[in-house]
Amino acid sequence: MTPQLAAIVVHDLKNALGVLESELAALSEQPDRTSAIHAHANCVALREKLIGFLTLYKASEQGLTARIEDVSPADFLHDLIRHHETSRPELNVTINTTALPDIAFFDEYLVGLALDAALQNAIRFAKKEIVISCKKDGDQTVFTILDDGYGLGSAEAQPSTGLGMELCAAIAKAHHHHNQSGSVLLENAENGGALFTMRL
Repeated sequence: MTPQLAAIVVHDLKNALGVLESELAALSEQPDRTSAIHAHANCVALREKLIGFLTLYKASEQGLTARIEDVSPADFLHDLIRHHETSRPELNVTINTTALPDIAFFDEYLVGLALDAALQNAIRFAKKEIVISCKKDGDQTVFTILDDGYGLGSAEAQPSTGLGMELCAAIAKAHHHHNQSGSVLLENAENGGALFTMRL
């Protein structure tokens, strides 16, 4: 992790804490369930961003070691989606079950951090729909997250620290076998929107 990225992320965390502080102050004056749900979602996102930052810092200082175990992708992805149900309830977030394997081998905690960051990004930009997939490609497990937003480089895209992609890349790289390592890619989808791909 470069000092520049660390400084940007810390500044971003400070700003997010300021927003959360304002939301909680308003709630103390006038309790409102909708505002409370929104504040809670912001608190969860902030905590996850901090965990991601600390994980990436550890990776840059000590390296990451993936603890590979057998995982049910279906259960894993359903838990991932459930975690974000209150972020934008109007979004249709689905799992493409075509070619979904019964079992895959990866570090459930680390990959959960990575896909959580990628899904948060998709939720920011999606218009109505996000589709998450998992399939086998030879000896690789491939996760994809497709949104129907405006795509990369569009004027509608909000600026990002880049923390999410650096975190995902570090986690993918920690999944290695012999001379092969995992990889991540973020690109424009053929029919619009952005497509995130993680190969393990």
